[in-house]
Amino acid sequence: MHLRRPPVDRLTLWLLGSRLAVPKSIASQLMNGLFASIPIFLGGILNITAVAAVAVSRHPSLAFFLWLSFEMALGVVRLAVLVYGRQVIQVGRTPPRLLAALLSCAWAGSVGFGTYLCLTSGDWVLATIACLSAAAMVCGICLRNFGTPRLAAIMVFLTLLPCAVAGLLTGEPIMPIISVQLPIFFLTIFSAAFSLHRMLVSKMTALNDLERSESLNRTILQASPDHTLILDAEDVVTFYNQPMADNSDRDTLVGREWLSLLPDADQAVGVQALEDAKAGRSANLITHHLDASGQKRWADVIVKQICDGSGRLIVVARDITHQKKSEEQAIWMAQHDALTGLPNRALLQDRLDGMLNDADHAMSGALLILDVDNFKSINDTFGHDAGDALLCAFAGHLRAAVGEEDIVARTGGDEFALILATGSEAEVERTAERIFERLREPFSHGGRLLDCGASIGASFIPRDGKLRSEIMKAADIALYAAKAGGRTQLRIFESAMMVEVERHQAMIASARYALQHETIVPHYQPKMSLRTSEAIGFEALLRWRDRDGALQGPNLIMAAFDDPVLSGPLSDRMLERILGDVEHWVRTGIAFGHVAINVTAADFRRGGVVETILARLDARDIPTGCIQIEVTETVFLSQGADDVKDALRRLSEHGIRIALDDFGTGYASPSHLNQFPVNLLKIDRSFVEKIGSNADAEAISATVINLGHCLGLEVVAEGVETRDQEMHLIGMNCDTAQGFLYAKAMPMEEVELFLASARMSVSRACSA
Repeated sequence: MHLRRPPVDRLTLWLLGSRLAVPKSIASQLMNGLFASIPIFLGGILNITAVAAVAVSRHPSLAFFLWLSFEMALGVVRLAVLVYGRQVIQVGRTPPRLLAALLSCAWAGSVGFGTYLCLTSGDWVLATIACLSAAAMVCGICLRNFGTPRLAAIMVFLTLLPCAVAGLLTGEPIMPIISVQLPIFFLTIFSAAFSLHRMLVSKMTALNDLERSESLNRTILQASPDHTLILDAEDVVTFYNQPMADNSDRDTLVGREWLSLLPDADQAVGVQALEDAKAGRSANLITHHLDASGQKRWADVIVKQICDGSGRLIVVARDITHQKKSEEQAIWMAQHDALTGLPNRALLQDRLDGMLNDADHAMSGALLILDVDNFKSINDTFGHDAGDALLCAFAGHLRAAVGEEDIVARTGGDEFALILATGSEAEVERTAERIFERLREPFSHGGRLLDCGASIGASFIPRDGKLRSEIMKAADIALYAAKAGGRTQLRIFESAMMVEVERHQAMIASARYALQHETIVPHYQPKMSLRTSEAIGFEALLRWRDRDGALQGPNLIMAAFDDPVLSGPLSDRMLERILGDVEHWVRTGIAFGHVAINVTAADFRRGGVVETILARLDARDIPTGCIQIEVTETVFLSQGADDVKDALRRLSEHGIRIALDDFGTGYASPSHLNQFPVNLLKIDRSFVEKIGSNADAEAISATVINLGHCLGLEVVAEGVETRDQEMHLIGMNCDTAQGFLYAKAMPMEEVELFLASARMSVSRACSA
């Protein structure tokens, strides 16, 4: 809400104001003019006091005495107010403007009153002096108060009105003429006062705008983060502004040629920028300099011509050091691994490309690709923190094992790569041995010692390829050969390795095709009791059809069982198909006994195998006794054996029997038979096929059978193909046999027919 001003303030603003709209700051300066122009002020007081004194000396009357006394007293008061007002203005406060204005009006009225007395005294000498003095006073009033035209007009009116009245009252004929002339004089004086006022206001407004503009420009310049230089026509610095800089900083640049401020490497670019700017084009360059502390500072510089015809140039330089450092950091991060600080795959590939571009026919370097052995198991067992710490320690070992000119990179996951500046196989082997030696040192994390090994594949530049992809593929193939050969070893690429890789890739492609086209089906090989010659169950074996529709065994997709992507879907597809067949036999009342299902170490590593089997049995309402689980010795010896033991125990508790397949071919010991819930032992076909021709094979088979019986286990012989082998196994008191002697693995549709045929054969044998 707008507040109404007090009457005193309104009177002051009217008396000292004007019709012109002026800024508040200028209006304040104009009103403060009451306290300026001391010479005119003192001249007016002294002059009118002197006239009053002459009047008293010529006519010592009471009226003239009172006039003189009043002028002297008023002069003292006005002078005191003037001095006080000036002091107040100096400290930034508001002076007594209204008081000064009223005293000025009183003084003007006293001048008019005194002049009236002189004109009506009949003393024409005194009248002439008074009139001349009044005219001078009017001029002084206009000169001193044209900043406040209303006040000036009132003071002139108060001074000259008594004179006009006196002219009308005198008996002299000429005096009325003066009375007629005075209004014209009034108007002239008023016009002059207001004209002077307009001129003054216009000038003050222009000066005020100029000062504000200069202040704004100065503020912008000082607040700007940019360095600003003005160059003359000779490219010499004539002005320099640096934010937060002192005068000494400016003095170091003023007077110097601008090109001398640029580093040598940027001289040519600087010359071109000056030429472009002088031609009317905007020029830009990025340069740097060293600050007082010796640190490199980067600047983005723009050079333009000043459009005033002087030929001068303005140079604006913005500090982009932080941006440059951010860019360098971004580039570094784009080329390095965040965890280990090593170069990443992108930087490694750039270096390989550079080496291949510079390489001649002689070998100039070697690429080594390393893979941390069993890293996933360490990560899963001890957590990702342990895995990250292991990778950092691994990176440190690699850096310590190579030379300064060699490159160590992390290409992803647990895979690292080295570029060695050597073309010697012997040097590559020595480097690998240094790496293996360092990795033999146990790695400690969280109070636990972890073993860290690595498999290494190597290729040579440019022997093994003209392109980066060829060099990397050759090293990858050598790494695959190192893993397949038992891990923790170095393999150098040979062309013969390509055959094995292609075979591996073909297996993966075939498995993927079989999964995508639903061609995986289980076949069932019967397990025969050697005591009753009856089929007591079946083992489910994987079969699949290739692109030609031919039925194939698992050997042609064996690599897929170790593939982390395909092994799970293969097992899941087999389990689903097997349980579907078992469900059908259970519902139709076919006495098939049981079906043995093979479960791999990869199935246990994925977890949830127990829950999956039990849930699917329950969903299909299949008794747990209808299936068996077969595992190999490698399951017992793999990482996470305790988890495997727990899973097998839970399956056994639900009535599912556990068979240990291929016993005797690996490193499993009899102690494992006590540690794990095993119900059946299966003698590997490699022993069975030699029964009757190899005494050692017979001894091993007999030992396994006796061991199994001593532990209360059922013993199954695989790969029985002849009656002679069968008779030897019966003589060894073996429980069960399976093999081509009885039947090959058959599809689900033939199982019922086989069982019926087998029962008929047993009946005929009993009748005979």
